[in-house]
Amino acid sequence: MLRIFLTFLLFFCLSSISNARTINWLAHDFAPYYILNGQYQHQGRDESIISLLEKQLPNITFNRMLIPSGKVIQELSNTSNNACALSLYKNDYRKEHIYFTEESSTTGLSPSIAMHKKLAKALNIAESKEVSLLNLIQDKKLTLGVSMSRSYGQEIDTLINSTPNIDLVIRPTRDSLASLTYMLNLKRIDILLGYPSEHYYLAKSMHFEENLTQRPLNESPALSYGFIGCTKNEQGAKDIAILNEQLKVIKKTQAYNDLLMRWLPEDLRPLLKSRINSTK
Repeated sequence: MLRIFLTFLLFFCLSSISNARTINWLAHDFAPYYILNGQYQHQGRDESIISLLEKQLPNITFNRMLIPSGKVIQELSNTSNNACALSLYKNDYRKEHIYFTEESSTTGLSPSIAMHKKLAKALNIAESKEVSLLNLIQDKKLTLGVSMSRSYGQEIDTLINSTPNIDLVIRPTRDSLASLTYMLNLKRIDILLGYPSEHYYLAKSMHFEENLTQRPLNESPALSYGFIGCTKNEQGAKDIAILNEQLKVIKKTQAYNDLLMRWLPEDLRPLLKSRINSTK
């Protein structure tokens, strides 16, 4: 009898090990999506959404892997790996090499410009009012700061690259947006291009939030969507299927919606909420 019990116990243990599941999540040092240290450590938007998914899937081990942000797509495209990443942009080229969820994992406002509150007042730009980037850099002759090798969408990228005689400051460093935010506060540039949550987090962490404000751009789409991407192999297909279903669950929760708003300034939260509601 004891031998039968031990045989059954061994079979159960081996079955549990063989059925054990792990999803390797690629994370990178990119606030406010992943915040690895400092006052707001582990309060990043994307890392917090991964934690919501983890609670929904208690039988799957979530393993976080820290890599440079520029290596995420390369790692996911390597079919000998098994990994997933949150909040990725989908395009035809990436879909050839990576599996993506149908459900979006994040929804946010598209690129905006940050500026001094005094400049916004001088230009008579009301809070949350959309402005034309072309008008600001071509007609108003404002100096624009941008991060090198970063895409802001086809229309804005084309505008920046093809508009003649504009005053452009480009920073190539790893912390280029932080460096440009510092320059903006010192009025070495007039306006700074980035995403609303990034502007807000950097201004807040640098204690510049009382000086700076931001405005949405009418050259940007209403919303910016991110998706979960996983390695394009057998394991990745299984992971994508599970994660896609769990996204449907967490997106109905207040906790998820609160995370989308976490790193937005108060005046832009109603705009994001109204734009999300208009797509439902």
